[in-house]
Amino acid sequence: MTRDKRPAGDVLGGTVSYAAVAAQRLGWDAAVLTAAGPDFAPEVDLPGVAAFVTRSSATTRFVNSYDGAGQRTQSVVARAQDVDLSLLPDAWRDPDVLLLGPVAGEVAGGTAAAFEASVVGATAQGWLRAIDEDGVVSAQDWAQPGRDLASVHALFLSENDLPDAAARCPGLLGHVPIVVLTRGWRGVTLFERASLHDVAGLPREEVDPTGAGDVFAAAFLVRYHETHDPLAAAAFATCAASCVVEAVGTAGIGTRAEVEARLVERERLLEEGEWDE
Repeated sequence: MTRDKRPAGDVLGGTVSYAAVAAQRLGWDAAVLTAAGPDFAPEVDLPGVAAFVTRSSATTRFVNSYDGAGQRTQSVVARAQDVDLSLLPDAWRDPDVLLLGPVAGEVAGGTAAAFEASVVGATAQGWLRAIDEDGVVSAQDWAQPGRDLASVHALFLSENDLPDAAARCPGLLGHVPIVVLTRGWRGVTLFERASLHDVAGLPREEVDPTGAGDVFAAAFLVRYHETHDPLAAAAFATCAASCVVEAVGTAGIGTRAEVEARLVERERLLEEGEWDE
């Protein structure tokens, strides 16, 4: 988890925060294994979510800024220590869904092998961020994707995570069977070893785009576990992502009823030819 700097004050952030709240609002039990400083109070920040925390001197803190085209510039002003797997109790070692969500390289390679999860996903961004001595974040090549993605079923990355991200996705299929490239309000491209599909999103006026990809990943994995259909999971997840961008932080994350209502709206708009799949 992180604290993300906003003009009105810091807000809860990080892949695990967005993903856990999304899973919870979709009706699932959720837990996070994370590292954070003394300012993280799980019962306040993530009520109802089990939290196993490596206590650090500081919480990872990001400063995010967006230009008119939605391009993000980031810097890191503090980083917690790496996540400690030994804190996790046996009861959480075999979840239905596991999501690896590093934000600053704090998840060790091969972590998924320590679990017996039915469906495993990973967000790429934490392995693709170089942080210089001033804290400025830039893209870097993935040093050891085979090690980091061992036992992962679905990989999620943004078109902003890597230069020429779309061209690199097919190469990542050598490590995972599903790669999902998110493209903001324009939807996603779903890469499988035998096929490629563009899946339309559900555009909404953006108040804060931070966390949309994390909510997408969590919703995709939940729905994929329920249906075993990656296209259905992608459509469902685009609607979940459309909720979170309408508010700051995790406040906008939708319930299952809200996501399903948007899924119906999305299908109607597609049928009426508002845009193409």
